[in-house]
Amino acid sequence: MSTSAVTRQDTPADSNENRRRSERRPYVIEAFLSSPTAVEPVQRIEATAVNLSRHGIAFDIEQPLPTGCFYTIEVGMGDQRLVAEVRIVSCRQTDENIYAIGASFS
Repeated sequence: MSTSAVTRQDTPADSNENRRRSERRPYVIEAFLSSPTAVEPVQRIEATAVNLSRHGIAFDIEQPLPTGCFYTIEVGMGDQRLVAEVRIVSCRQTDENIYAIGASFS
């Protein structure tokens, strides 16, 4: 899995509008999403994580996800692995087949 910094800017101009509890760090990281009840590896959804903070993660995928639903996400950075449950808090279409997803760690 490869990682690299990106220059994507999603922060609002006025810091009072920023609802996040912790600073987001821009990364491009391969990630995998699955339902907490999935039992087969083929049920995973490939995603590209674009930023990460202590309380959440943003990623791009090729299908919409319903807000409020829970998933398990696996992210790899070098030898380290993060596997955590997330709740989908936002989903917006950015291109024809790409959805920007915001999720908070449970």
